[in-house]
Order: sequence, then structure tokens, then C-alpha cells
Amino acid sequence: MKRFLFAFMAAVSFTVASAQPASDASVILTKLDLENVIFMIPQVDFLEADFNDAGDYLSPTGVLLEDLFGNQTSPFLVFSNRNFNVAIRAATSQFIYTGSGTGNNVMPCSVLQYNLASNGTGGTNATPATWNPISTSSAPLITGGVYGAAKPFSVRMRALPGWSYTGGDYRLGVILTATQL
Repeated sequence: MKRFLFAFMAAVSFTVASAQPASDASVILTKLDLENVIFMIPQVDFLEADFNDAGDYLSPTGVLLEDLFGNQTSPFLVFSNRNFNVAIRAATSQFIYTGSGTGNNVMPCSVLQYNLASNGTGGTNATPATWNPISTSSAPLITGGVYGAAKPFSVRMRALPGWSYTGGDYRLGVILTATQL
């Protein structure tokens, strides 16, 4: 009888043990607090053009500005988690003159012209012409750039100073601004 009782209890224990669930679940709530973020990286931050002889001044297309490595385009990368626009403007209405020359050394910013050389942002070229004189008013360069990482575009700049200005160094800050939509 004891054997029967032990066999019965073992069978009941096995049945009860088999009825237990094989897994259990718990819920963990998570939260991500994402801010709208945009930043733009210029590959080069200095361009120059040298007017060394009459041929430079006589060129009807002006002289393209180059970086230290001789590149005539300035590449940029935009990182944004929303679609964006890019605009361009001059920091001041006139170039800043450094030199010993006398005479006309007040050069307007419009002597410098810009061109959207390439656009890999997924947006539209918003410049009104191939070459555009720069001004202190913000002008659209790209509209509707598509969100994402490392969206590339590049800008070219050229100078058409003519024969009106005295020799020396003329410097102008150019501001490119990427704005989320």
C-alpha cells in the first residue's frame, strides 16, 4: 500500500510540475527623449584668390577661389534628423582691407559670387542663377534637404573685383546656415 501511495504521489507531483508555465514575462517601459538636432561641417574654412597679373583682372569670368590644396569647391556635410534648408550670406557689406595702399580700398561684398557646385542633400538648388553675387541678406542655397547623416553639398566662389581697387588683402566672412524645417 505504501508503494501505491508513493507511486500515486509521484504521479500527482509530475502532473503538477508539468502544469507550471515554462516562461514568464514582465514589461519594462522605456522612453527616448530626442531633440531636433542639426549641424553642418565645412571641410575647409579658408578660400583665396590671387590677382597677380593683368590676365587675372581681365578674365570675364573672374578668378575662382581655392583652398590651401588648390580645390575650387568647398564641400560641406549636413547632419539633421529633420528636413532642412541651407542659406548663404556675407557677414559684412564690405571686405575688410589690410595693406598700405591708398585710394579706393572699400570693396563691396557683391564682388564675390557663389555657385552651388554639387548637391547630394536630396533638396533643390534654390539659387536664382549659376553665379550669384553675395549680399548681407540671407539667400536660399538649398531648399528641402532630406534628413539624415552626412548629406553632402559643395559651393564654389569667384571674385570679379575689376580695376577699381588698390592693392592689398581683402577679407570677407561668408556665412552658410542650415535650418531645420
